[in-house]
Amino acid sequence: MAGIAIGTIPALAGGLVLKALNIELDAPLLIAIMAIAAALLLGLAEKIGIRKRGFDQLQISDGILVGLGQMVALLPGASRSGSTLTAALFLGLKRETAARFSFLLGIPTLTIATLVQTGDVISNREMMLPMLVGIVSTFIFSYLSIAWLLKFLQRQSTWIFVWYRIGLGIALIVAIAGGVLR
Repeated sequence: MAGIAIGTIPALAGGLVLKALNIELDAPLLIAIMAIAAALLLGLAEKIGIRKRGFDQLQISDGILVGLGQMVALLPGASRSGSTLTAALFLGLKRETAARFSFLLGIPTLTIATLVQTGDVISNREMMLPMLVGIVSTFIFSYLSIAWLLKFLQRQSTWIFVWYRIGLGIALIVAIAGGVLR
């Protein structure tokens, strides 16, 4: 639990800095490059990670390092779960352990980020019901997705995600080159 608490700090600190500086990072080319770079790192982690350590062998240093991986996800195109999963695989965690740790690390981070974002919405009563529906449906579908992914990673590697993200990055670059995206 201490690893999760400590691992939350880098992403929250980075997010607060980006918010305070009002930096917008939504350029399609950055998203494409990050999608491909993150995919290549996940592929490398899948290839060279030793995947021997279980959940009972997690250390506080794992929380810090996977938390730094989570901070990378502040850049668009690098998914939070993909970044943390990649960092955990590099640290020698089993796939299922890496995924479980990634999702547990996401709970406080995403909860705090949601609370910060909803501060603006709470003052607008018309937005309360859509916001509550969004939060509840996100919780339900996230839980179902996590359960499926944990079962998937018990039997399969992450290569399908690597190829998907490379394909996504290439498709974005083609769309930018074709003038569809700017």
